[in-house]
Amino acid sequence: MIGEFMLYGVVEGFYGRPYTARQRGILIEYLSLIDKAAYVYAPKNDPFHRLRWREDYPAEIWSQFAETIDTAAGAGLEFVFGISPWQFRSGDCDYLRRKAEIALDAGARGIAVLFDDIPEKADASLALRQLKLAREALKGFDCMIYLCPSIYCMELLDRYDGGEYLSAWRDSVPRSWKSFWTGNGVISRELDENIMAEARELLGGKPVIWDNLLADDYCLRRIYLATLRDRIPEGYTYFLNPSSCFPVALHAVYMLLQALEVSCGFPSELGDMPEAWNILSGFHYLPWYPDEETESLLTELKDAVSGGPSEQLIDKLSYMSVILARFIDSLEGIEEGFELMPYVMDVKKTLGWWEDVLKLSSRSERISRLRYLMFQRLPFDHPLAMITAELITNDGKGEQ
Repeated sequence: MIGEFMLYGVVEGFYGRPYTARQRGILIEYLSLIDKAAYVYAPKNDPFHRLRWREDYPAEIWSQFAETIDTAAGAGLEFVFGISPWQFRSGDCDYLRRKAEIALDAGARGIAVLFDDIPEKADASLALRQLKLAREALKGFDCMIYLCPSIYCMELLDRYDGGEYLSAWRDSVPRSWKSFWTGNGVISRELDENIMAEARELLGGKPVIWDNLLADDYCLRRIYLATLRDRIPEGYTYFLNPSSCFPVALHAVYMLLQALEVSCGFPSELGDMPEAWNILSGFHYLPWYPDEETESLLTELKDAVSGGPSEQLIDKLSYMSVILARFIDSLEGIEEGFELMPYVMDVKKTLGWWEDVLKLSSRSERISRLRYLMFQRLPFDHPLAMITAELITNDGKGEQ
């Protein structure tokens, strides 16, 4: 049995198009700079991982997996193969066992069985059925085994009254197996030792962190590029679930390396314009707020609508627009760079609006022009977002 030690790495666990073998190879190359690293394969929209999990992978697809597993082994990474037994039934044990055996025979070092995001009531009977399936299927396996319970954070515990489920899970899960936990929320603003200690009590053992902070499959109009410093509690295995947009995922791995204080230059696959990435990161920092420098810029922009802009502000907007224009021209040279186009164009376009608007002579002209650009010329948002914003704004004014 592999002894317990802390691992750091990536869980490819998002909704969206899975990575290619080449892309996984690039991520593995950078993750290999970490002393004890791992790669967990578990993308929700791989049909043979989830919806059609009972079926073997077609030979052509599996040969790519074998290549990736070999790449991981050669780089010193633990490759963990995930299976999500969607709507499993009694008698499905052999399907799960076969799939796990094939992965281990190919060189995988661990198996993950994932019961998250399923349309079933999370009660004690569900937990017991899930654990029975996993125990019977994986009996005798000499590898690390990870499980994702259906209640995998405090938010879901509260939302679905999942205490009964977690109590049964805690009492029945094998002590050598590891359970994933995302923190206080599905996307947690903070992760620290206190949060994980509470999870340890709920799960009956030390949890493994599945961090969705930089994932964006729940909001495809945004990407997230924040630092991960002070994000990784000491003494816990930590896996980052990144974006399906590959350049954003590689940037997230770079952020992970920085947080772990691993020496690494800016990835060449992301181009040679880190200043453009810094601008983009400021606006696409986290779901809740931009970074400090961009927050200061936004305050300056709001003040300038009434008081007029400084020359330095106009120069800054112009500089940022020029950098992003050059970045757009360079996307062809970035691995899957055109996936970034909507996000870069969005920021560049809006910065250009503000640069032109602030050159107008009065507050009323500026407001009128912004209203035109946002809502009349080519409406910036889709109808659902627009009526949502309208209702919230009107409610704030006391309208019923």
